[in-house]
Amino acid sequence: MYRVLIVDDEPVIRHGISAFIDWEKEGMSVEDHYANGVEAMAALECRSFDILITDIKMPLMNGIELMKQAQAVCPWIKVILISNHSDFEYVKEGLKLGAVDYLLKLTLEKAELLAVLRRSISMLEDEKKRDSELSVYRQGALYLERKREEQEMKRWIVQDQVSTDAVACAPGWLEEPYACVYLTLDGSEDWRENNGYLFVQLLLEDLQEAFYERMEKGSALLVAESSLFLVFPEQKGEALRQLQVWKREVEMEWNITTSAGLAIWQGAGRLINGYAESRLACQRRFFEGVGGLFESRGPESIHEPSFPVRDNPEDWEPFYEMIRNGEPASLAVDFALERWKSRDKSPEQVQYEAGVLLAGTYRLQGSNESLPVEQLELIRKTETLEQLASFMVGELEQNGMSIIPQLSDNGYSGQLIARALEYIAAHFTENLTLQSVADTIHLSKSYFSLLFKKQTGRNFIDYLIELRIREAKRLLAQDDSRIYDVAQGAGFNDVKYFSKVFKKGTGFTPVEYRESLKCSVEP
Repeated sequence: MYRVLIVDDEPVIRHGISAFIDWEKEGMSVEDHYANGVEAMAALECRSFDILITDIKMPLMNGIELMKQAQAVCPWIKVILISNHSDFEYVKEGLKLGAVDYLLKLTLEKAELLAVLRRSISMLEDEKKRDSELSVYRQGALYLERKREEQEMKRWIVQDQVSTDAVACAPGWLEEPYACVYLTLDGSEDWRENNGYLFVQLLLEDLQEAFYERMEKGSALLVAESSLFLVFPEQKGEALRQLQVWKREVEMEWNITTSAGLAIWQGAGRLINGYAESRLACQRRFFEGVGGLFESRGPESIHEPSFPVRDNPEDWEPFYEMIRNGEPASLAVDFALERWKSRDKSPEQVQYEAGVLLAGTYRLQGSNESLPVEQLELIRKTETLEQLASFMVGELEQNGMSIIPQLSDNGYSGQLIARALEYIAAHFTENLTLQSVADTIHLSKSYFSLLFKKQTGRNFIDYLIELRIREAKRLLAQDDSRIYDVAQGAGFNDVKYFSKVFKKGTGFTPVEYRESLKCSVEP
């Protein structure tokens, strides 16, 4: 029977979760539940638990701090975070620390909670099974000692400190130079999607065992859903070569790629610095591409900017201007990429700004809603700047580069014009006329024309031409299609008329515009 601990400062949530599940049927028991992390830690120090379900924002001790301390006391414990939309940054931190998953309070359903609980049990059972299968090997004194060192180092990192007593008991080789390596499995989200969460965990454990088999001294710590932290002696400058050989061998054996950050430190008390520095070095894969081995740029790199860093809003005005002018999505995103590459920001900060920019473009389209949590999660899962750029281009193109005019009112007339605008957005490349659109909302042509101008502030034909010019810009940026084909694709039946209108609207002929795009991407 697996023991479950529930922690939330809202009684209705605690009791609701308790009542949600037939715990005995699922092989679990809710031993207790508490209103804050301090009370929960008191219980954890008295008896062990297998699964912790905790709110993030609570008085006295928040869920993230509780998670850190619970992992130190019960390293095997599986943590499930529950949160509100506003807790997203805390959720990210929790996932980095190894939380199984997070659930939103407002939409929490029995099936969703049950699925995460069953996954947690699978992880616990798999760990027990693996421990049983390796029991003979684990009896070796050397292996047991290395696992003890591993757990001790993990506790130092989780607690973010190394006590004087811990330093005194640390392995002797930590007093000499040692290599700190933060190793991340590339494409982990795809692995999880195609093979399951458990597969990724088993793969990391296989890599951990491969490290122990090859390295005579050192420790390999599972520190995140897709990452290991390796620590081993640096002998005569051989750490880099040893890591390269081991990395290449495991990648070939398991048909994977990994990215790694390397830092050299000395002294047990500096291990936390080595963890931070190597992790920061590994983050360079976001900007430089996956599969690399990135050496640290020095201890000063540990002090990365706090999250988030906000640029002056005017800095991003050119991005929004491109959106308003109907420039290709790729051009606007290229502007963002150049700005991100030229500034000292972490991947998390870049991903945050990407979400802000996408939300800003939605507001240009008349939406007052914030970016959906699902979209934010997809942004967070991007592993490289290239992936992030591809995602942003796809989102901008999917939502359309046209800006839906703000309507003068939301009454019945506004609803009619809103329906007309939706129809226009879906059919503007076709043989659309004032009469055909008026027919869709059952108005006379003349009344529709007056109502459209009143509600949007512009004439129907001017708006239609604007949409078609925007589409033409997008097509011109994609390939070297004939101008005739671009005109047809954008909804213009007469190529001469298209060229004149395009020149009047943009200041360029179609050919000149295409050439200007090529010049903008040349180094």
